Amino acid sequence: MAVTLYRQVGKGKARRYQKVNLGLGRRPTNLAGPYFLRYSLADGTRPWEAVGEDLDSAIDAQKRKQAYFEALDANVPVIQNQDEAGRTKITDAVYQWFAELQLFQGKDQQEKSEKTQRACNYRLGFFLDFTAQQNLRFLDQIDRNQIDRNQLLRYVKFLRVHDSDFDDRTVHNIFETLNTFLRTRDILIAGKILAELDYADKPPKPYTKQELKDMFAADEEKLLYGLFLNSGVRDAEMQNTEFVDFNLETCTLHVQPKAWRKFRLKGKSKKKSAKDRFIPIPAKLVWKIKDRTVLRNAQPHDLVFPNSEGKPDGHFLRKLKAIAKKAGVEGAELHRFRKTYADTLHEEGVSVNTIRIRLGHESLDVTLAYLKGKDAESEEAQEHANSSSLALYA
Repeated sequence: MAVTLYRQVGKGKARRYQKVNLGLGRRPTNLAGPYFLRYSLADGTRPWEAVGEDLDSAIDAQKRKQAYFEALDANVPVIQNQDEAGRTKITDAVYQWFAELQLFQGKDQQEKSEKTQRACNYRLGFFLDFTAQQNLRFLDQIDRNQIDRNQLLRYVKFLRVHDSDFDDRTVHNIFETLNTFLRTRDILIAGKILAELDYADKPPKPYTKQELKDMFAADEEKLLYGLFLNSGVRDAEMQNTEFVDFNLETCTLHVQPKAWRKFRLKGKSKKKSAKDRFIPIPAKLVWKIKDRTVLRNAQPHDLVFPNSEGKPDGHFLRKLKAIAKKAGVEGAELHRFRKTYADTLHEEGVSVNTIRIRLGHESLDVTLAYLKGKDAESEEAQEHANSSSLALYA
C-alpha cells in the first residue's frame, strides 16, 4: 500500500495540497509545511495524517508508515505506537465528517446542500491550520475539561488576528461550524464559548436609485442581477433556476425544489422543504430569458446562469462585488436586492402577506421584522421610494 506525502500550500480559500515528489534523484528542498500523509485503509477511507512542519521528520514518518503497511501485508507482527492506540486524529475526524456530509447532500431532512458543504470545508480549514500550528494531532487534546476551553479560546484569538481580517460575525460563523463538528464527536464545550461570541447585526438596507443606476450601467450581468432585483430570490435559488421555471405567458418565475439537482428550498424545518412559489416578473425580463434560450439553444432543464461546467455558479456575490467596485458602490451584497424588492413592494401598497409569499418566508412575523425599521422620512428611503420601476435597471 502506497503512502504519499503531501504539503499544504496556502491558507483559507487558497488552501490546496501538493504532492511532495520523493522519487529517485528528487530530493526536495526549501519546501514549507505543514506536511500530511495520505493512504488507503481497509474500510475504503483515505485519511490525512498530519506529520508536522519539518520535512525530514515528515519523510521519516512516511517511511515508517510505509514499512508498517508492508509488514501488515506480509503478515509480520507489528507493534502499534501505544501513544496513538485508540486515539482519533483531528484530520481523520474532520475528513470523515466531510464524507458524511456528502452522503446527506440534498436530503430534505438533513439540509446538507453543496453550498453548506463548501462552507464547512472552508471554515474548518482554519481549524486545521490552527491545530497544525499548535501541534495538536488528536481530538482528545481538545477534550480534557479546562484544557479544551483554553485551546478553543486560543483558536478564537487565532481567528481574530488572522490575516483575512475577519469581522465579529465571520468569527462567529467559523466557530459555529467548529461547534457543529465537535458536537458530532460528543465534545460540547465549544457551545458555551460560541454563546459568548457576540456580534452586531447589520440589517440589510435597500439600494438607492443612484447605486442601481451606476451598477446596471454595464450590460454584462444586467439580466442576472436584474432578476435578483425584480424577484427577491435567494442566491441558491437563482443558482438553481432553470429555463423551464419561467412562464412566458403569465410572466412568472417558479421557485421550486429540484431533487435532480439535490436542491431544496430554505425552510425553518429541517424535516421538509419550504413551499414552492410563483413570483411575477416584468415582461421585459421574461422576454430576455426567451432570447437567451434561443441564443444558447437551451433545453428546458438547463440552468439559466451556469458556471463554465454547466453547474450552479456559486460566485454571484464575488461578481457583484467586482461590478460594484468598478461602479464605486460600497457595501454591495446580494441580500440588498432582496431588501430593495421587499421595500418596493411595500411602498407600492402590496400586502405584507403577499410579500411574505414572494420572499418565501414561512412566518408573517419574519416578513414584518424584515420590513421593520425602514425610516420613510430618511433621505435614503426617500431616494429609494422616488425611484422608478425596478425593471428599469434590468
